[in-house]
Amino acid sequence: MQMKMTKLEERAIKLLLKYENSGMLQSELWHKLGVTSREGSRIAIKLEKKGVVKRVKEFANDRWTRRLVPLIKQLSITPIKGAPCPSCTYDHACGLERAVSPCICIRLEEWVLGQDIDTGMSG
Repeated sequence: MQMKMTKLEERAIKLLLKYENSGMLQSELWHKLGVTSREGSRIAIKLEKKGVVKRVKEFANDRWTRRLVPLIKQLSITPIKGAPCPSCTYDHACGLERAVSPCICIRLEEWVLGQDIDTGMSG
């Protein structure tokens, strides 16, 4: 389901995704976005309500504040790059219970066996 976000919320998410695991303090986010603490706080609360970030109470710089930790991850097509399926001539007939099955597809098997499991890169 696609959720509606303002341009500022989108910018905030892009910044937060750079700090995926550790998150960032609300005040850091406000400074990077160039907004007031009031506006930054509203953005953080909206993103939390949308389930995109978690706000964690933290004592930093001699005061209580919130750390914003993203609950979403950036997707990468790297693991499926070069997969034969999108360009396969039998794509329209392929499926588990169809005339052509991915379970016995030679092209798919060769591609999978050529992948480095940890990185998704061809080996």
